[in-house]
This record gives sequence, C-alpha cells and structure tokens, in this order.
Amino acid sequence: MIIDLEQQLAGHVFAFMLIFTRIGAGVMMFPGIGEAFVPVRTRAFFALVVTFLMLPILLPQVPVMPTQISDMTWLLIREALIGIFFTSILRLIMGMIEVAGTIVAMQTGLSNAMILNPALASQSALTSALLSMAGIVLIFVSGLDHFLLRALMETYIIFPISAPFPLGDIVEFFIRVVSKSFSVGVQMASPFIVVGLLLYLTMGTMQKMMPQVQLFLVLIPIQIWGGFFLFSTIISVMLLFWLQTY
Repeated sequence: MIIDLEQQLAGHVFAFMLIFTRIGAGVMMFPGIGEAFVPVRTRAFFALVVTFLMLPILLPQVPVMPTQISDMTWLLIREALIGIFFTSILRLIMGMIEVAGTIVAMQTGLSNAMILNPALASQSALTSALLSMAGIVLIFVSGLDHFLLRALMETYIIFPISAPFPLGDIVEFFIRVVSKSFSVGVQMASPFIVVGLLLYLTMGTMQKMMPQVQLFLVLIPIQIWGGFFLFSTIISVMLLFWLQTY
C-alpha cells in the first residue's frame, strides 16, 4: 500500500511538472501578464494557479512517468518548446502594432521622438508605445484574455503530451505568422503611407517649381500636425482591425 501511494504521489508530481512547464513557458510572455514590467514572481504565481486549475482536466493525458532520466528530460523540453511556440505566436501578433506604430512615426515625422515602451521595456517610437499599451488594454477590456487562456488549454488538443513533436508544422506555421504580422502592420498604417506619399510628391513638385523657397521647413509642421489629426481620427479603426485579426 505504501508503494502504491508513493507511485501515485510521484505520478501526480510528474504530471504537475509537465503541465506547469508548458503553461509556465506560455504565461511568461503572455500579453498583459507576461510584460516586462510585471514581476517574475507574479507571472510564476499566475502560471501556478492556471496549472492547478487545469491539472484535473489534463491529468488523463499525462503518460506514465518514464523510468529513464533522458526520456523525462525530453518530455519537459518538448513541453517548454510548445509553450514558447504558443506565446511567440501571440508576441508576433502583438508585433503587428509595433510595425504599424513604427510606420506611423516615420510618415508623421516622429521617428526620432522616442519614449520608454513598458510593453517592451525599451525605447520605441511614441506612436508604437501608445498603440502597444492601447492594444494590451483592449485585450482585457474585450475579454480576449479569456480566449487566449482557452487557446493555451486547447494546445493540448493540437499537441497532445504523448504525441511526436511536430517540428515541421511548427516551423511552417511560425513563418506564415511572421509574414502575416508584417502584412497586417502595413495594412494598419496604409492611410499614413498614402498620405505621406502624396505629401512628398507635392513637396517635390513644388520644390521643382520654386527652388528658391525652402518648402521643407514649411511642410514639416504640416506633416506633423496632419499626422496627429489623421492618427487621432483613425486610431480606433486601426485597433479594431488589429483586434479582429487577433
């Protein structure tokens, strides 16, 4: 009886470690929870809570604890890679906002206006920081965070614990999302690209007609104020388009 209890306890501890490895790797870079300004202890505690909640549901999927250390290590590494893959996809989707914000800053003459971006814990363009924080707030306001937690749990349906590691499918899907993230970012900032192109064409034509006038000094304030007006007008449309893509 003692041996059975020891085996059951060891099996449950192994199952908890296996589930926590994937969930912990996913939560550490989760939008909102996994930001750089959130303490590591807070993220780890959140991962522990989610693991405890999912443990009774996922326990039947957990295989018998291997007797070899190498097999156990491979299972833990595999779960960590799947969790990192899941959260990397989320980060790439968040990167759509960064692409759009950078393009907006370049087209409005604000590319040198740098500010600390709390989401990245580094310097970024003013518009990128604003869109990043607005995107994180929008995720929680719209209830998308619940959908993301559900998606994390459904990775156990797509990638069961005992199934072979689908490296080829993961790489193919990752490349597709990278391409899609850049494409959506450009689409979000497309009004600024069009307006900037028209502005530079107009400035080039007028400069050719009146070479003695310093049009660059005249049009820069127009570019900045026009960019502010356009940005304040369509920022809600940009974020809703991004949220729909998310």
